[in-house]
Amino acid sequence: MPKAVVLVNTEMGGDEEVFNNLKRLDEVKSVYMVYGLYDIVVVIESDDMGKLKDIVYSKLRSSPKVRSTLTMIVVKDYEKK
Repeated sequence: MPKAVVLVNTEMGGDEEVFNNLKRLDEVKSVYMVYGLYDIVVVIESDDMGKLKDIVYSKLRSSPKVRSTLTMIVVKDYEKK
C-alpha cells in the first residue's frame, strides 16, 4: 500500500485550521503539528500511487492556508508495536 510523508508549511496562524482539516481525511493515518522548518507532518496511505498523488494535489496542496508542501514517498517502513 503506497504511503507518503508530507511536510506542510502553512500561512501565518493557519496551522490549527490545516491540522483540523487534515484529521478529517480518511487517507490521513497520522498528523503532527511540529516546531521547526515545517508546521505540520502528515502520513498518508492509499490503495495505489495514482490515488496517493491525487490526495496530495487535490486535498493537501490546494487546501486553504497551505503555503507549501514537501512530499516523500515511503519505499520501506517498520513500525514498532
